[in-house]
Amino acid sequence: MKLHDGEILAASGNVFRAGWMLAGFAAALLIGDMFLAVRGASPRSVEFLFGVAGFSLAQICWTVAQLREARPDWRVFSAVAVPLALFVLVRLRPPVLSASVMAAVCAYSALTALSFAMALATRRAFYVCGIGLLLFSDLMIGFGLLRMPGCKVLIGPAYIVAELCLIVSFLWRGERRISVGRVSVRWWAIGLGVAGSVCFIAAMAYYPGGGYNPLMKMLSALGRTEVRKVAYPPCHYLFMAGMALSAASVAGVWGKLLQKRQDVDTAYAGWRGIAMGWGGAANVAGLLAIMLVPESVNMFFHNFGCYLATFGGAAILAARFRKGADLAWTCWFVALVTVFAVCVYMESIPFCPYVTATQKLLILSFAAWVGWIAWRESAVELGESGE
Repeated sequence: MKLHDGEILAASGNVFRAGWMLAGFAAALLIGDMFLAVRGASPRSVEFLFGVAGFSLAQICWTVAQLREARPDWRVFSAVAVPLALFVLVRLRPPVLSASVMAAVCAYSALTALSFAMALATRRAFYVCGIGLLLFSDLMIGFGLLRMPGCKVLIGPAYIVAELCLIVSFLWRGERRISVGRVSVRWWAIGLGVAGSVCFIAAMAYYPGGGYNPLMKMLSALGRTEVRKVAYPPCHYLFMAGMALSAASVAGVWGKLLQKRQDVDTAYAGWRGIAMGWGGAANVAGLLAIMLVPESVNMFFHNFGCYLATFGGAAILAARFRKGADLAWTCWFVALVTVFAVCVYMESIPFCPYVTATQKLLILSFAAWVGWIAWRESAVELGESGE
């Protein structure tokens, strides 16, 4: 039976991917697991470097395996790599890690972010889940080094499920693809937004020593590593979960909005598309940075995450500001930010409750804006209204 050119190319692509995937499994199991899992290498040992090198090689192999069908989205890479770099450099720096080990972990984190960006570009369902769970497992290892209670229990199960997902992706030639078009941006935003809000409310309920007063404390107080002499209280974990869900929510909304606008509006192929794409990446990176670097660990980099998230949202607002679109929202946000800045920098104005109350109003307004965009865009898709 004679094969057509397309079938030959597809077969060669499958062989190419299979070879690199196998090389990645070999590097992860024979080098990474041997030194880190079996021998339990200490972070201060040379063996730990060998283990990190093994998993780095695995990530390289798995990324190369996808090159014939996709290219990584550098905006996704930036949104993941920036908070990971801050986590390693700020929280895992000496005395937790030596300079050489920290450099190796930074390089591995960059490779993991690149691998995750490639996974999303391929839209392979099991492959995305596998790389995502590996990323989660790596974070749990980092938290374990910080002696954060409960994290080490999650490392093994997450890693095993990740490997199983990658094996399914390797064996199943007809692997299902994630269909972005079938995901309703409206219900994505509502579902994750409600789940994130529940986490924040629960964090307030479990705030140590008498509860949390929204008008007298900043929201980031919920995510501090130590609250009233309680190390890693439940509110810390709930705050992190809320931030992670918020980041996932806005990532889905901004990604779907950019894709749709570039498809139907040529104006978004220029600077508006760049501002919206990179603004969304900055917004997500900022939210994840706030999650991974609490203010009680390093106020400067925590504030850097706040600024990054704010400038990202402002870039998207600027990209959408055309022919009266989002005019009311723009005026409202400019007024809120102005009042917030005045309250922060005017020493004559009491920090509490004015700054803290304005912060909550700004956050709630931003969440409402994201929800409004998601609802409106879904309405346009369903033909209910037009912009």
